[in-house]
Amino acid sequence: MNGISHRSWIEIDLNALEENVRRIKARLPAGARYIAVVKADAYGHCLPQSVLRFMRGGADMFAVANMYEVSRIRELVCSKPVLVLSPILLGERKLVFEYDATPAISGEEEALDFDCLARERGRILDVHVKVDTGMGRYGVWHEKAVEFLRGLSGYKNLRLAGIFTHLSSADCDKSYTAEQIENFRRVVEDFGARDILIHMHASAGLNYLNGGSLRVNAVRVGLLQYGISPFGEGEKPFCDVLPVLSFKARISAVSETPRGRIASVSAGYADGVPMGFTEKSRVLVRGRECKILGASSLDETLVDVSSIDGVKGGDEVVFIGRQGGAEINIDSYSKWTRRIPWETMVSIPRRVEVVVV
Repeated sequence: MNGISHRSWIEIDLNALEENVRRIKARLPAGARYIAVVKADAYGHCLPQSVLRFMRGGADMFAVANMYEVSRIRELVCSKPVLVLSPILLGERKLVFEYDATPAISGEEEALDFDCLARERGRILDVHVKVDTGMGRYGVWHEKAVEFLRGLSGYKNLRLAGIFTHLSSADCDKSYTAEQIENFRRVVEDFGARDILIHMHASAGLNYLNGGSLRVNAVRVGLLQYGISPFGEGEKPFCDVLPVLSFKARISAVSETPRGRIASVSAGYADGVPMGFTEKSRVLVRGRECKILGASSLDETLVDVSSIDGVKGGDEVVFIGRQGGAEINIDSYSKWTRRIPWETMVSIPRRVEVVVV
């Protein structure tokens, strides 16, 4: 920025990201494929800078939400498979062949269309089938999945490369998750899947990896690889991980008011700081917690620094991260702002500078 200091910025610790991938992969069953979920700009962790570290850490595949995200990966990596988890828009399906992507299909219409597109190009297209085991979003309903999977053999230009489901409540509902796993197990065993990828475990679901009779050969990892427990302050995650993202800003001015000494912090809701906070909301200034006052504005947030001597313009303020011996983690910040960690990360806009450390 030509010598101009950042008003607000995020720091991405790529060494921590790579180490997290290594730790997770080291605990997976032998031979299990690591599918790194990098949708939404790697959950706000800057996809271009992160992709190489995912691969160095041992990621075998990438998973995204749409074709735009596939195109961004293909600008950097040609050799790794990329699975598109969400349904692909009709007008974008031809791009699957241009970018060598693997679509997840969940119905006859998609299967027929992709088969026709592949036949026109003289290609055999690998596909994964999404099985709905109770979430009720998209996917082939589990009671109809075996029939659908067997019917794929009639499409000469499609090759079944994987079957998967999503354990939607693995972070909070053990009995429902057990039911989902059982539904998926029946589908896989009744179909008699051979030589394809079988995956159902995301970050919270990894805690179920060693239980039950269904053996999977791939896992999808999202939140945990970014150093965030899917359980918040509850259950212990699959393995210990390191925080990757910090969110910081600078004090622009300090004023003496009837309410005390108030610092204006140069980050507001245009920088991803929400308008509303709970009474517990805090930031770090000079290694100490300071209360956030009221609602943020478009460009600023007010903080009470009455208890700290010497605070001045230019001082660093930490919304998420460490300062001195203190830390505010993303789970606490998200609770204070009435969000979940996923939302917190992807809500930080591009006007906030990115610093890779």
